[in-house]
Amino acid sequence: MNNGPRLYNSISPEERDARLRRKQEKRQKEVHQLRRNRLIAIFAIIFVFLGVQISIKIAQTQRINSDVQASKKILNKVKLEHKELKTRRDDLQDPDYVAKMVRYKFMYSKPNEKIYNVPEGQNSK
Repeated sequence: MNNGPRLYNSISPEERDARLRRKQEKRQKEVHQLRRNRLIAIFAIIFVFLGVQISIKIAQTQRINSDVQASKKILNKVKLEHKELKTRRDDLQDPDYVAKMVRYKFMYSKPNEKIYNVPEGQNSK
């Protein structure tokens, strides 16, 4: 260390070391902030990506659930129709029922049977 006068307005070695330390600390702080900001940006991108994926899956699930509900309604209709057709098939295999239907639809009659046509839906006394 030189305790003599400073020439040409030059700074002392202690001041120079202090300035270099402050500059280095400032640079380290900037690097630390830059890394932190990058890490935050990466996590933000990941969360946005996952959020979009979750919303897409929720929309798909809702669409599939609505399709399932519609299919269940159709299935119930088909089951009901199947049950009615099965009942009708069983009825048509019964000879008494077939005879009754033929007599009603085509106005056939048994021998010595009289058929009276009564109008329906009128309340005449």
